[in-house]
Amino acid sequence: MAENKRNLDIQIQNRLIEELTYSNSELQLINTFAKIFQELKSTEEVVSEITTRFKTHPVYKFCTIYLYNDLALYQKGSSFNETKLSLINSYDAVVRNVAETKTPILNNDFSNESLSISEELEWSSRITVPMMHKDKDIVGVMDFVHPEKNIFKKNNLETLTTIATLAANKIIDTNNFVRIKSYQNQLEEYVHIVSHDLKAPLRSINALLYWIKEDNANSLNETTLENFNLIDDILLQMENLISSTLSYSKMDYDISEKTTIDLNAIIFDVKKTVFIPDNIELIVEKELPSFYGEKVKVVQLFQNLISNAIKYNDKEVGKVIIDFTEDETHLNFSIKDNGIGINKRYFSKIFEVFQSLGENKESSGIGLSIVKKIVNHFNGAIWLESEEGSGTTFYFSLRKNLT
Repeated sequence: MAENKRNLDIQIQNRLIEELTYSNSELQLINTFAKIFQELKSTEEVVSEITTRFKTHPVYKFCTIYLYNDLALYQKGSSFNETKLSLINSYDAVVRNVAETKTPILNNDFSNESLSISEELEWSSRITVPMMHKDKDIVGVMDFVHPEKNIFKKNNLETLTTIATLAANKIIDTNNFVRIKSYQNQLEEYVHIVSHDLKAPLRSINALLYWIKEDNANSLNETTLENFNLIDDILLQMENLISSTLSYSKMDYDISEKTTIDLNAIIFDVKKTVFIPDNIELIVEKELPSFYGEKVKVVQLFQNLISNAIKYNDKEVGKVIIDFTEDETHLNFSIKDNGIGINKRYFSKIFEVFQSLGENKESSGIGLSIVKKIVNHFNGAIWLESEEGSGTTFYFSLRKNLT
């Protein structure tokens, strides 16, 4: 009796070890695809990776992918050959049913059913799973067959459903990337036209004013010269406004490549590009961290905030102080100045487009709108503390790359 119990215990232990080993291999397969999908940039690459990698798998090697578009499924092979298979026709009831109901099907005895996948081989087991984006939009169907009966288990269904979801999300992402890239190209063309059509007349007016002042240097009275200088200031404001507006409009379509950025190097570059008067000191309290993101956006973020702190500083000895802390999810920065300060009633408005609280001719009223848009892009927040006459501190957070 004790011997039988011991044998039974050993059998149970062996079965548990076998199931755990099998489950671990399934998780590893999911993780492999999750990592691979991060690097892919087109639907063709996604389909090719899936079909190619499954070819060598002992269970999932007979795989067909159907992508859903315009009420039809398109059969995809590893070479991305395309065959249109209308859902209206009953070419394959299982694939069509999964596509229409968005529900997976597992059947381990298809030996009596005629399958359209191959006329040469006889299949006995089958898993068919929908490729779902955000659990609602059908992207396609992944179909797996095998000549042996009862080859597929419930955890196989769960594994393939997860991989199908990962694939669907990646396909939608790549399609969006291509679409955004197209929008970006159109926008850049528009930006070029607007920049030329609007800025060229301003420069012509500016040149004309210069010639008039030169040709009549001895005959213009003080009032006329003041008016000419006023026009110069207005032209400068208009050119800054055009540049800032175009920069703001491009922000949503900027899909620059992400990279690891040394923020200390960013501050060093900003010091070279932003004019810092001799009476203003830029202080970095401690060494700044690195951040993973688009470098152009990060430069714009720090450049705009530092420029503002300098522009609106009226003290004989001005200071701009940069500091940061961090928590588990975010890097938290502060940029503090001892300038003119901001009245509290304007706190909610300064991040809106075309809101400029000062009379500075270089201000377009868009800089802080761009700052807010960049911070939102990095899943952070921005706010401020200020007192008129004593200075302002802008606080903002940027979400760390947690992957």
